[in-house]
Amino acid sequence: MNITPEMILRGYQANTASLKDMLYVKGKVAIVTGGTSGLGFCVARRLCQGGAKVVVASSTEEKGALALKLFQEEGFDVVYCKCDVRNEDEVKHLVAFTAETFGSIDILVTAAGIWSFAHIGDLEESVFKDTLDINLLGAYRCAKYVSTYMIEHNIKGKLLLVSSNSAYLPQPVFGGYAHYTASKGGVIAMTTELAKELKRYGIMVNTVAPGGMFTPGCLTNGPVSTLSNEKKMEIGKEMMVAKLDEIPTADSVAIVVYGMCTRMADGVTGECIVADSGMMRNIMAFQPAIEQYPPAK
Repeated sequence: MNITPEMILRGYQANTASLKDMLYVKGKVAIVTGGTSGLGFCVARRLCQGGAKVVVASSTEEKGALALKLFQEEGFDVVYCKCDVRNEDEVKHLVAFTAETFGSIDILVTAAGIWSFAHIGDLEESVFKDTLDINLLGAYRCAKYVSTYMIEHNIKGKLLLVSSNSAYLPQPVFGGYAHYTASKGGVIAMTTELAKELKRYGIMVNTVAPGGMFTPGCLTNGPVSTLSNEKKMEIGKEMMVAKLDEIPTADSVAIVVYGMCTRMADGVTGECIVADSGMMRNIMAFQPAIEQYPPAK
């Protein structure tokens, strides 16, 4: 049989899903770790708007109660599950709880994370390990058990691991982020490897790398708490050197995360999508004035 151009074009027509099906996640079930605050809260809200049923997870029940109250006020189908991503048994429970509650798991977003600042000479090993345990190993634990569930139930799902542009960008200007960049750089590398491994099952794995955002965490996370007041003041001054023309909202990043969870991203896997409004590329609407620091001698 001769294949004609018309046959090819009609094939396009026959196999094109509607934009509604591509843009929405109606009927899907999602887990969002760190879903009770900041970026995770915004992601969970967008997934709900798209028609998904969502389990938000965090290690703090007070945050869970507040988030659940706000979600319920909007009429969203959301439940809370207490889960510390450092604890493998709690991650297993999260997966089992979600499957039992909603009957499936189609989407995973790992937004749980911590950060702090300290120069390497002042950075205690326990802080480094705890940052890796939550940001990198926490994402690994969630990806491990959610992908296992998806494989066992023949679900062609999506895993979206939240990383950071700090893996590419030397920020803060004078350092102090070795533990955080190591954890988030690890997430980016792991994403590519998981994508290779899970493609055969139809599971797509990607990461979104935000820059700075205005979140509750940015109001409380600062220099490592064990530093002396003098050291805290020193690194605090260094952190203020970098100037941005804008601080993206958490929702502006959440929209990108949401898009990667829809069928619009069916052809994308193993990628890192940098969603920092051009920060990594030093793309600014205007260049803020930067004072010399340390002062010129």
